[in-house]
Amino acid sequence: MTEPSTTVAAPRAGLRFGTKLLLILAALVIALQVAGWLTVQVAVKRSVDAQLTDSLEVGARVWQRLHDARQRQLLERVAVLADDFGFKQAIATQDAPTLESVLESASSRVGAPFGLVLAADGRTLAQRLPDGMVLPEAALADRVEEAREQGWSVGVIALGDKPVSYALVPVFAPDLVGWMAMGEPFGAAESEEMAEVTGLTPSVLVQGEALWHTVHGPWRPQPSEAAQLREGAQRSLFHAHDEGSDPAMALRISAEDGRPVYLVLAAQRERAMSPYESLQSQVLWQSLAAALLAMGAAFFVGRRVSGPVGALARAAERIRGGEYATRLDVAGADEFATLAEAFNAMQEGIAEREQRIVHQAGHDALTGLPNRERALTLLHGRLQDPRLAEGALAMIDLRRFHEVNDLLGHRHGDLALAEIARRLQATVRGDDLVARLGGDEFLVALWGAEPAAAKARAEALVAALAAPMDIDGAPLRLDATLGLVPFRRDDAGHLPDARTLFRRVEIASDLAKREGTAIALYREGMDEQHLRQLAIVGELRGAIDGDQFSLHYQPKVDVATRDVRHAEALLRWTHPTLGRIGPDEFIPLAERAGLVGVLTRWVVDRAFADMASWRAGGIDVGVAINLSAIDLADPELPGVVLERLRHHGVPSTQVIVEVTESAVLADLDRAIASLNVLRADGLRVSVDDFGTGQSSLGQLKHLPADELKIDKSFVLQLAPGSEDERIVQSIVQLGHGLGLKVVAEGLETEAGLDVLTRLQCDVAQGYHFSRPLPVEALTAWILAHQQRLLAARGGIA
Repeated sequence: MTEPSTTVAAPRAGLRFGTKLLLILAALVIALQVAGWLTVQVAVKRSVDAQLTDSLEVGARVWQRLHDARQRQLLERVAVLADDFGFKQAIATQDAPTLESVLESASSRVGAPFGLVLAADGRTLAQRLPDGMVLPEAALADRVEEAREQGWSVGVIALGDKPVSYALVPVFAPDLVGWMAMGEPFGAAESEEMAEVTGLTPSVLVQGEALWHTVHGPWRPQPSEAAQLREGAQRSLFHAHDEGSDPAMALRISAEDGRPVYLVLAAQRERAMSPYESLQSQVLWQSLAAALLAMGAAFFVGRRVSGPVGALARAAERIRGGEYATRLDVAGADEFATLAEAFNAMQEGIAEREQRIVHQAGHDALTGLPNRERALTLLHGRLQDPRLAEGALAMIDLRRFHEVNDLLGHRHGDLALAEIARRLQATVRGDDLVARLGGDEFLVALWGAEPAAAKARAEALVAALAAPMDIDGAPLRLDATLGLVPFRRDDAGHLPDARTLFRRVEIASDLAKREGTAIALYREGMDEQHLRQLAIVGELRGAIDGDQFSLHYQPKVDVATRDVRHAEALLRWTHPTLGRIGPDEFIPLAERAGLVGVLTRWVVDRAFADMASWRAGGIDVGVAINLSAIDLADPELPGVVLERLRHHGVPSTQVIVEVTESAVLADLDRAIASLNVLRADGLRVSVDDFGTGQSSLGQLKHLPADELKIDKSFVLQLAPGSEDERIVQSIVQLGHGLGLKVVAEGLETEAGLDVLTRLQCDVAQGYHFSRPLPVEALTAWILAHQQRLLAARGGIA
């Protein structure tokens, strides 16, 4: 019998359920940790991308403020230079060598090596540009047009392959006589400042004919980026090409109508990732440890990883939107808490820098006061307050402040300006506005002050500034002029707008400086008067070139013989639309516009030409021409007068130059030097309007004068036995005692002529003989007068 066989099953090779479960749990935990790790990687990448994009957005805003601040500084420096009297006078001459010399001096003063001077119509008068650089005419015309519309033009322009930061301002005297532009190389300094403030890597690019030229910085455009830049967009964002490249943002900083100039800001990915590297390593080790402990620990770690990273991404999104107030919650003391604290510190640092930049953009760095733009904004905002019923605006200008810088140095000048700002703030009330407009100009808004109170408070401001001060051991006293504009709501309940008040206070300030008074008050109608003055100044140069000026002559008659010795040349202007404009109106405007020298040269040339014409016709009559204080201060004028004498072939001994006492006393030494040059060549000097000035007998003794001209106020009503007769007699005796001839101006009556004859006055002039006449009419009058004299003398014989 066969025994049944027995089969014994071999045990299956495999893992125990517990091991499988452990492995499954371990795999699950590892998978969860790996997923968490990948989540961290992705979240970190997203956070870094968001941070880099946000840093570029913040960098763009920071750049705009830094760029605006630098351009405002350049604009203020150029505006201060354009307000210089000597510079205005140089522009008025339009002499190219003089302007090139002025540009060279201006470059050293402003710190900008490039310069340009334009006439009022945009013509180039002088330029200072690097070799090989050419300024495009179309771009220049566009910049001038922009300056006409908004009062200035600043920006960046490409000259050749080099970008230049420029500022273009009008030159007023106080009306437009030309344009002044100064520029400085753009790129290196701006990039260094931008890199220091933001941590970004700036580069500056200029478009060439075929390629982009990198002026400064390491960034080079890829073909796709170069094509995008050629489209001329104001702003372009370039994402990273790969893991090793950096994102960048291109900002166009040149005008749309010129060659493109871009500032490219690159955010360094490696730098942004560095704070996360240690975090990633620590998270990895924590994840591995958690995998060995339990699935719960893995779940906790996953949550611990995803929560803070999400919070970081949301915080980065808030920062990109410009919201810095919300802080990340810091819980615990681990790496995430450290990262949150670092992120909060970064957020606060960005907010602080942006706030500081915004403050600097609206405030004067020296005094801490609001600048012009900020003052205009604050003024506009306060005028919208329905509770404000009235007030006053004051503009303060320090007299001859440039002398402080010239004599004591700019450091003392800065300290003096800071002291002025402190005194203004100490004198005003509560929320009154105090601002520095630039240079030595300040603005004060007196809220709620009625006209009388505003005048009193303005006097207090002037008094506070006039008090002696000690500047770093140097005693100093400054005088100020103040233009004041009271304002109140009209019948409709409206206040003037901010720009209107600014214009009016500038008019009042200009009036105070022109009249030499401490305080000048704006009055109704000054706007219209100001516009008329602007029109007249704008037409002056065209009037000279357009033959709108003419000379009228009034004869000066020998009292003893009744012969005509000279004729005084008097300037007249007949405008085609404005009609006759009196010399009392246009001469002061010509002086302010720097054109009085041009007018004087025209008068000299025309008067000598008329005199030559008389001599050719057998009329032996000289001319008398008037010279102003500006003429006497011009060292070139004597040479011009003598050259015109030789050109027309008239004798210098028959020419009289008439000057007022005040004109001579304005700069006594220079006036005497100029008059001595003229007298040495045979010209005679007459002191005009004698008796109304401030000269002393001691000064009169030293004046190079040949005759005194009695002011017409003593001659108009001259009659026997009158007080005027005694005054005229005293002046005649004084003049004869000093060896001078005496001329009586303003004679209108025969009785007055009899008195002058009896007092032995030498020459008389006035309507009794003839009113001022055009040259042809005067010629006829002289011939007729000579015939009458011949007839009378023949009758006597």
